[in-house]
Amino acid sequence: MQAIVLHGINDLRYTTDYPTPAPKAGEVLLRMTYSSICQTDIETWQHGMFNGQGKPHIQGHEAAGVVEQLGEGVSPPGIEVGTRVAVENVRTCGYCFFCRKGTAQLCENGRNFGFSDNGGLAEYAVWPAALCIPLPDNMTNEEAPLAEPGSVAVHAVMQSQIQVGDTAAVIGCGVVGLITLQVLQAAGAKVVAIDTREQSLAIARDLGAIETLNPSKVDVAKLLPDITNSYGPDVIIETAGAPGTGLNAAQWVRRGGRAVIVGFSHQEQTLNFGRALMGEKTVMGSSATNTGEYHKAVALIASGKVNVKPLISGLVPLDRGIQDGFERMLKPEKDIYRILVGNG
Repeated sequence: MQAIVLHGINDLRYTTDYPTPAPKAGEVLLRMTYSSICQTDIETWQHGMFNGQGKPHIQGHEAAGVVEQLGEGVSPPGIEVGTRVAVENVRTCGYCFFCRKGTAQLCENGRNFGFSDNGGLAEYAVWPAALCIPLPDNMTNEEAPLAEPGSVAVHAVMQSQIQVGDTAAVIGCGVVGLITLQVLQAAGAKVVAIDTREQSLAIARDLGAIETLNPSKVDVAKLLPDITNSYGPDVIIETAGAPGTGLNAAQWVRRGGRAVIVGFSHQEQTLNFGRALMGEKTVMGSSATNTGEYHKAVALIASGKVNVKPLISGLVPLDRGIQDGFERMLKPEKDIYRILVGNG
């Protein structure tokens, strides 16, 4: 079968003779429709992040497909041949300390579609049926892969403990940030969008941000309190992963507020706790997604409360995924959000 296989740092190869997998007990064989390329895939390809197994594997953790074959023990209703599904990409053990505490996103035995295990940048893939989420009829194959960053956004908003009527800010309006903005709004918050890209700020305005701020042009620290009841946002969620943005979130949130750090980078980050935590602020990380939050992301997209269509920058066939997908993501102008790779 066709597949895009990561062999090592800067060694990504397209092949036409990768073995087609067969589903084991409890698994299904999926004919992949689309997988989207995100910054995590780029970091893994360019810097080796999240490739702890150190062995060749098929990338593609934001994925959707159609059930082609049922493994032993999988039977309708719910999942059957022909069912369109989103792939919940984290496979937790259910019995470690963290799973038993209800924090499965921290599972110490977790496996990941597209990282530890083969992912969706191929014609076919296998995955547990229990982690394949049937798509509503009004959710397209193109929208479905973005349920994965949607689940990251849902988890971050849950971590923030946002309340109806609160004010919030999102630092970094890439895909996760723009979805986070919408999830915050769905939770009843008024949201300010912060980014250095005018293209992203324009999309944020279209999606309902009450204000947009470009830190390369204005003093965000000075303007935020005026926009948010004189004190600053109740919650700031940082999704940029750029140098200094985590510290910005901690500094700009109001006293007693919560700064949730989602963004990551291979570059070292520094946080001055003395400056950040004055005023009994809570600064916390948010990692991946917990049980049930992927389903919430699917529901939010299907309902129209989260619109991912403006974030789809192109559709690329599998045989052009490296040239027109991965390599395009490296271009410095970065005028793209998600490129979908597959055959629909």
